[in-house]
Amino acid sequence: MKNSKLFKITSNFLAITLLIVLIAAPFYFANNFSQVAGVKSSNAYLVVSQVEKFPQMKLTQSGNNYQVTFTKQNPTQAYLSVLIINNPTNQTKTYILETPSDSAAVFFGNDLDNPVAEIKVPPLAAIPVSIMSSSQPSTQTVEFAIEAN
Repeated sequence: MKNSKLFKITSNFLAITLLIVLIAAPFYFANNFSQVAGVKSSNAYLVVSQVEKFPQMKLTQSGNNYQVTFTKQNPTQAYLSVLIINNPTNQTKTYILETPSDSAAVFFGNDLDNPVAEIKVPPLAAIPVSIMSSSQPSTQTVEFAIEAN
């Protein structure tokens, strides 16, 4: 009789433990798989290139650093919306364009009279990046970095 009660207690404990494991395991694995698959994105911004729409323009990227090479057709030329910066987060982000050279002006938006190098972008919104060439050489290379705060 004593052996039967001990067996019932042990089997009930093991059954409850197995039930808890069967219920909790899918949640544990689903959480880890979604992190590996990139479902939870931690990117501060996404870049969409529009370079293919402009003749003789080439874009190269290394991390947050971008390099755009182009051949002008006029002495001073504007290239509007060369890149589109998307804010994929659920909070407002401040983006800053850092340019090491003054060969051409890189700015947010499409307003040639008011070039902006720092802008606040609301959640899930997008902002274009434009280039205004200088009057010097016909082939120019613009280097810039995008920083997110």
